Amino acid sequence: MKIMLVRVPIITKFNLQRGKMVLGNKYKDMFSVGDYVEWRSISRNENYEETVKNHCGIITNLRPITVGGRDVWYADVMKNGGSPYLVLISKIRKVETN
Repeated sequence: MKIMLVRVPIITKFNLQRGKMVLGNKYKDMFSVGDYVEWRSISRNENYEETVKNHCGIITNLRPITVGGRDVWYADVMKNGGSPYLVLISKIRKVETN
């Protein structure tokens, strides 16, 4: 039996706070807390017919969440009607308001 040593990079808190090594980093700079955004969800029934639902809300927080061993940027959004929602940052877009 042969044992092989492997060097593994470690993501430090310092790197995480600076936004390094986090998926969706290029989208993070496009949004800020208080932006009014929209996104949509798509679901399919047993006949594979799709239903598209549009959602709107205000960003309350931007934060990295570990998914599958990688950090990914998500937005906490307060949907119209007051319910909180967690959305992948690359799936939202700003809505122009007056």
